[in-house]
Amino acid sequence: MALVGISPKGFFTFIGQLYTGSISDREIVERSGLLNLPFSNGDSLMADKGFTIEDILPLGVSLNIPPFLGMSDQMSAEDVIATQEIASLRIHVERAINKVKNFQIFDGVIPLSLFGIVNQTP
Repeated sequence: MALVGISPKGFFTFIGQLYTGSISDREIVERSGLLNLPFSNGDSLMADKGFTIEDILPLGVSLNIPPFLGMSDQMSAEDVIATQEIASLRIHVERAINKVKNFQIFDGVIPLSLFGIVNQTP
């Protein structure tokens, strides 16, 4: 499992360290170094619902996640529109992730001896 950042045009902008086993999304974000990047006021991060990291984001950076029903039976009109807008952008993320899967970049076992190389940062 790894945290990846994708630009609105579908380019990889961030690739975090690989993790095995059970690790929370929040812990991956905290360990990845993503929050140390130079964000601008008004920047927004997009994530899946349930990715609750608003309280650890840098000042001026918002989290853009799809609304979910919670205890309601039906979404409000505003939430439906927000969900459609997020879905139209999220397709770029899914396409980029599919490239990794289709090119089988991380298929199979990565030998422990290569772990340091795979997790190298530039």
